[in-house]
Amino acid sequence: MSTAIVPFAARRIPSLRFQSSQLQSREALAYWQESLCPSWDLEISDAAANESFHVDSEVWRMDRLLFGYGVFGPTQVRMRRERNLRADQLDHYRLILLRSGQFDCDAGERQARLTPGRFVITDMARPESNVSAADSLVMFIPRDQLDEALPRPMDLHGISPDNPCAQLLHEHLSCMLKHLPDATLEEIPGLSRATVSLVAASIASSPENMEAARPAMESVLLRRGRRFIEQHLRQEDLGAPELCSELRVSRSTLYRVFTPVGGVSQYIKERRLARIHEALARGHSGQSIARLAEEYGFKSAAHFSTAFREQYGYSAREVAQRGPVIAGSAAARGERLHGWLGDLMQVAA
Repeated sequence: MSTAIVPFAARRIPSLRFQSSQLQSREALAYWQESLCPSWDLEISDAAANESFHVDSEVWRMDRLLFGYGVFGPTQVRMRRERNLRADQLDHYRLILLRSGQFDCDAGERQARLTPGRFVITDMARPESNVSAADSLVMFIPRDQLDEALPRPMDLHGISPDNPCAQLLHEHLSCMLKHLPDATLEEIPGLSRATVSLVAASIASSPENMEAARPAMESVLLRRGRRFIEQHLRQEDLGAPELCSELRVSRSTLYRVFTPVGGVSQYIKERRLARIHEALARGHSGQSIARLAEEYGFKSAAHFSTAFREQYGYSAREVAQRGPVIAGSAAARGERLHGWLGDLMQVAA
């Protein structure tokens, strides 16, 4: 197995790489599933094909973007369900550009069957599934970065543009993949902005993808509400009244806006639990679990313990006892990629 984690302080762009060639197929599959969890549930469509599982994947951190490639087989079925959304709380767009193989995406009202050179964008705050055995490029884009580059609010979940700009984006991403390992950190912010602008140009030239006005505005309100919550998780009285005042909306509008993420109170609780989980996993400087929970608004130890186990399936004490994640382990590599996405979400907030 080949893995490279380049320190952020180096001039090279930080990257993560996994190659299954040095592992047994079943061991490689178990690692791949662990790396994708909790964001995706993964199955091999033909259980008999488990022995032929293989993957070669690398991801670079480009300022606020994650960009990379994946080559894998046999056919996988990946599902991002409501419980996955609730577990990772990621608020990004994901772009998949097919270079060869199969990639079929089901994004609810939209379905896309890619051909080589075509891409699809999905909203990671909404359920989706895909069937794939592919050589593809992948990019994770913070929601606000792409939304701000678009000339108008749009529903991007499951769109697959086919126009001259989309073809140009294909060429741009292919060229970027070739030269990115030699780029320096100083070059990345400008390259990142140019890439997002080209993605936006590819999307905006497809007017049929526009949303109706109200859903678009509610999407904006939800994003602003989530940002506010992320910035005030330790505020004791954080709740609907504070959000209504911040967003300048009625309580009924607020409740409707937060319905897709389980409601206002549930969302705040889940984000607080996620912050506590992160602190425990990284080592929390000897601070007691009870004190940490109290800082995030849990006045009852019993209530916190029950809520934590319901969300994660294990206790907070188990996380604390494991200690800081050991760099280089399979779990560390999986958590590192997920952690980058989480970090980007907090930067966007």
